[in-house]
Amino acid sequence: MHRHFRRALWLLVLPVLWLGWGAVCPAWSSAMPYRETLDDHDTLLVVGDLQRTSIAEAWLLRRERNDAARRAILAALSEERDVAGVLLLGDLVFDGSSCADWSRLDEELSPLRERALLLVPGNHDYWGLDGQACARLRERFPSLAERSWRTVRFGAAPGRGADGARRGALALVLLDSNPDVIGPDGWSAQRRWLRDELRALREDATVRGVVLAMHHPALTNSTVTGDDDAAAELVQLASETFEPMLVLSGHAHAYEHFVIGARHHVVSGGGGGPRVTLLEGEARRHRDVFEGPSPRPFHYLRLRAVLEGVRVEAHGFRSGESEPRRFDRFVVPWSR
Repeated sequence: MHRHFRRALWLLVLPVLWLGWGAVCPAWSSAMPYRETLDDHDTLLVVGDLQRTSIAEAWLLRRERNDAARRAILAALSEERDVAGVLLLGDLVFDGSSCADWSRLDEELSPLRERALLLVPGNHDYWGLDGQACARLRERFPSLAERSWRTVRFGAAPGRGADGARRGALALVLLDSNPDVIGPDGWSAQRRWLRDELRALREDATVRGVVLAMHHPALTNSTVTGDDDAAAELVQLASETFEPMLVLSGHAHAYEHFVIGARHHVVSGGGGGPRVTLLEGEARRHRDVFEGPSPRPFHYLRLRAVLEGVRVEAHGFRSGESEPRRFDRFVVPWSR
């Protein structure tokens, strides 16, 4: 009898440990929406996986708790000047249906409240009670109410600069790599939209290149998660229509850089989630252009449209530090 009582007690306690105390949202809870229209600048900031570490992860799985690092990354983002906005690569919270998680994040994002914030949803953003998770997302990011994929123009205006060099816009294509959440119909609709959208962008002479952004990585050497089939499907579909210059993703809590032909893949999951180790040597799945031990630094990206293409810089710091410094830099040439 005593054994059965303990088992029943654990069945009650474990969900609380996993989801936290804020899983149930009162019906009257609401949040101010974030602005989703980019400002007229040539620099975009990118950060992924701001999620907290749950009690269960910390206690049972011994994963990092990086609250101080997340706050330092957000402080660095708020101090950046002359930027168009911030692209969030998903997993903003641990439990998407938790009012406590979202309230905590809203407070931490308050220094960025005047900035434009774009989101590609992560799996954790949809976690918990589906209806409440989607409601929490749409309260803050109203564009998701219609559909969770869209295109945003970014970079220099079309025409020629003072030096006579051709200028053009960058098409930032935001995708939802959660087929289990949007369902078979939603996934098919996104595929059709992506094919049609890229055909239109290919015919638009003012567009000099395409960047895909989604939460899950098509390529990663993470020891916790593998290459994502759904993400790889979207990348393959895009490459058959208008080859993207750059593919941005998070999910794997690390920094990785892969080059496949003319296409660059960057995994940027260094916003404060528990970091992962990466496969090394002969065990790795893909050759990582960035060399360095794992876990990789907490970090964010700076994307700037320049004459040669898109300049990508990674700024971050290791455990015990709080002042970001640039630790990687490269230029992805324009597609045309």
